[in-house]
Amino acid sequence: MEKVILLNLGFTKIYLLRTDSGYIQFDTGYKHNVKKYLRLLDDYNILPEEIKLIIINHAHFDHTGALKTIQKLTNAQVLVHENEKEFVAKGISQEVRPLTFLTKLMVPTMPKSWAQTDPVEPDIVIQDEYSLEDFGIKAKVIHTPGHTPGTVAVITEEGDALIGCSVHGFPLRLRRGIPAIAIDQELIWKSWERIIEEGAKNIYISHGKPFKVDFMKKKLRKRQSKKRKK
Repeated sequence: MEKVILLNLGFTKIYLLRTDSGYIQFDTGYKHNVKKYLRLLDDYNILPEEIKLIIINHAHFDHTGALKTIQKLTNAQVLVHENEKEFVAKGISQEVRPLTFLTKLMVPTMPKSWAQTDPVEPDIVIQDEYSLEDFGIKAKVIHTPGHTPGTVAVITEEGDALIGCSVHGFPLRLRRGIPAIAIDQELIWKSWERIIEEGAKNIYISHGKPFKVDFMKKKLRKRQSKKRKK
């Protein structure tokens, strides 16, 4: 079985990392996706109790909506960055700025109730990086701010990188690129640089298809070239 397992819940994709002691889950999706989530686990012959850790990319309802339910089903520990802890613990979403024409239309029309989730007290709160070797895999969680202040990524020794919303694809963007909503574009570019420096090869995102890191390298080179010309 492959080490990275994609669970396509529709708008939001979540991932499982196969380890020597079970599975690590990256995000949970919407609350209403739990039945589909359980069907997908069954398709892979994975029992909920085999999931030992849930890592939250960032505190938005499409990533944490099912957290409380899935945490109860799996009894897994929950890991978040310290900048997201309060939001996860209170069941609210981080505020961000829409950056594209589409999201500038969408965000103001969304009911505030959509941004609310069931509160969960995290078990593990990190700052800059965190080794996952105690969970049976040579990988680490790193801080990749920009989309939100506490966005994180997971990078394995082999170069598989679960980066969540540090890149957006369809349907949030017609063409893959930096997040369509964010708190700080400059921080996003710096986070891309760190993801590359940490040895990322295969990139897995929450909204869009997986791709090779060459895309991010090309975008950064193009941006740096434009800055030199100014």
